[in-house]
Amino acid sequence: MVRPADELAGRAARGFAWALASTLGAKLLWLGGLAVLARVLAPEDFGLLAFGLVYVAYLESIGDLGTGAALVYWPESDDRGIDRTAQATFAVNLATGLLFFTLTQLLAPAVAAFFHEPEGEPILRALAWAFPLKALGNTHDALCQRELRFRARALPELLLALAKTVAAVALALGGLGVWSLVWGQLLGLAAWVVGLWAVVPWRPSASWAGERVRGVLRYGRGIVAVNVLAAVVHHADLVVVGRMLGAAALGFYQLAYKLPEMTVTVAIWVAGKVLFPALSRLHTAGGDVGAGLLAALRYVPALTLPAAVGLAFLAEPAILILYGGQWRPSIPLLQALALYLGVRSIGSPAGDLLKATGRSGLLAGLAAVKAAVLLPALIAAGRAGVEAVAWTLAAVGVATTALNLAVAARLAPVRWAAIGRALAPSALATAAMAAVLALLARVSGDGGGGPAVAELALRVAAGAAVYLAALRLLAPDLLAGAVASLRGTAPRPALGTEGG
Repeated sequence: MVRPADELAGRAARGFAWALASTLGAKLLWLGGLAVLARVLAPEDFGLLAFGLVYVAYLESIGDLGTGAALVYWPESDDRGIDRTAQATFAVNLATGLLFFTLTQLLAPAVAAFFHEPEGEPILRALAWAFPLKALGNTHDALCQRELRFRARALPELLLALAKTVAAVALALGGLGVWSLVWGQLLGLAAWVVGLWAVVPWRPSASWAGERVRGVLRYGRGIVAVNVLAAVVHHADLVVVGRMLGAAALGFYQLAYKLPEMTVTVAIWVAGKVLFPALSRLHTAGGDVGAGLLAALRYVPALTLPAAVGLAFLAEPAILILYGGQWRPSIPLLQALALYLGVRSIGSPAGDLLKATGRSGLLAGLAAVKAAVLLPALIAAGRAGVEAVAWTLAAVGVATTALNLAVAARLAPVRWAAIGRALAPSALATAAMAAVLALLARVSGDGGGGPAVAELALRVAAGAAVYLAALRLLAPDLLAGAVASLRGTAPRPALGTEGG
């Protein structure tokens, strides 16, 4: 007989696989588009879009006032109760979407002046349409996450990437410059909304659900604080680079970020989307969230660490082959940012655990500590140049990841020895892969024009083969457990390891 926790483990593992596959597919579509756009557009074009998207990200951190997370977390199981919660979430989303659209129209001149980019004002006014567009899809997206329906969620995500890529490339080839990126962004969001309404049968009604609005807003207060502080932490580097070093530097920085964003960040984001609802259900059912945390620390870094370290070693050929020689200044930035995201991925499951157990206030406090350390460090680094910003971000990331794990270990509770055992297989296998990649780089004599596509593919294949062989040797149950969980035949390893 399959236990409820085991069934949830299998659903979470399969949800992670579907979410990862769809998000990676979407990112690969956009990466193909970027390979074209990088040869058509200037770094300043990417920088102008980037500062606009940073502004959008900060307002989206307030977004629906945490009601989407409340819908995922909401403990009621009856359909009528969830329907009322969804109705409340939709009403708040619509109101905040229209509010932020209006606010952006008013603030666009001031934001453009802050970044010393007056030509960015019309770009901000256009990007303001992102707020009402996302408001129409956020509730449906939260319902997908609540039910762990990540297979259904794949369609809208792929539609977003396809529409965004096709529109941006076509318009860029037509000579629209930075506006090709802007319109690609908006058309992609519109396709995402259409896709969500197609796969989620829920529809809003005319009722206000006022009493439920108050309930979801009460839960959402802590989530808003967490999201705002997380946005400060995760986007402060872009603000510093954009304001202190200009649009061109921000363009190089943004394009360097895209490769780890499409690999490491995807795994972090997908893991969070799956872990939060899975751990919330486990917590509500009285299950062992400590075992869930240890399982996440075992499985998530097994994907993110080799991707991060591999990108750091292959930064030069990756940049030159994908973007072209004019993007060479992005190479050291990619190395630092890849390592930063690899470290950050280790601590991210701790944040999901705190949200799932209702400790959003504590999570907000941790984010405030990180922001207090990171902001002065980045501003000081900005005076030394864009590379100093990237490496400072990586250094601070090591300290904040340790803090995340320390708090989660105390609350779960789990022992540090158990955390070490969970992380050891992926860390040691990644070290073996890094040694092979370093040897291959030395033999081929990197530093000139970079290797051909075939040689880059060979290095990627060699690194992946060494990593998988080492992982199988160090933890044969890890790969077997992942495959079994995906098939639904032995789901236990996907949410539990020894608690130590």
